[in-house]
Amino acid sequence: MAPAAEPSAEPAAAAASLSLGTRGTRAPAAVPAAHGGGRQGAGAPAAGAGLELRPGGAPPAKDRPATATQSSVPKPGQPFPAPAFGELRQLDQAHPVVRLNTRQSAIGSLLVTGARSVAWEDEHFTTGAHHSGGHRAGTSVTTPGNRPLAGLQDGAGVVALRHVRQLRRALFIAGETPLTIGVFDGAAAAVAPRNDAGLRTVLYLARIGAVLELRAEFVPADASDLAVWTWFGFSMTLPLDERVLRH
Repeated sequence: MAPAAEPSAEPAAAAASLSLGTRGTRAPAAVPAAHGGGRQGAGAPAAGAGLELRPGGAPPAKDRPATATQSSVPKPGQPFPAPAFGELRQLDQAHPVVRLNTRQSAIGSLLVTGARSVAWEDEHFTTGAHHSGGHRAGTSVTTPGNRPLAGLQDGAGVVALRHVRQLRRALFIAGETPLTIGVFDGAAAAVAPRNDAGLRTVLYLARIGAVLELRAEFVPADASDLAVWTWFGFSMTLPLDERVLRH
């Protein structure tokens, strides 16, 4: 009878392209589970033994590219950095933006004095406007407390903040006096009614998640309210007759 074949002298681990190399006291590199790391066998050497297991063909840990650091660019949906409301006391072309915090955006009312008109747009794109001369356009929006979401009251633009998530954006057009913005905690900022070039100031208010952001913009001084609303994409919603809705 022919003798049984001798077992191969080459270890089975070689077929799996694994190499063992002594690295002195260097700790072994981790083996990703995708390369068959699985559960460590009972006979596997401890980390203190200074052995490194790595798949054949993969570069040593020292030759692998470094892990990318976290980007400083805001994640999608997060606003870019902006001065806090109350830190920047005056807005202008060089510093046009401030952002309220969550408390400032949700308590009491935001007041804007010096506005000749205010336009608003709610979360359902219902749009309206109120002029200091008394005339109105578009559709008013009321909160669950039966208060106007935005409008003019006692000569000042007002946004009800308790239901701020109903608001999408608002636009305040300056008259001939500075626009002054204030909130419940005493924080305030102001912007001149015109810039150095004689352009009229427009204050654009936008809701980003749970916070409000204010931006000073500038338009031709003789532009009508309707022209300004159009430039900023405010298309007045035709009000519905409530008698029709009841039927």
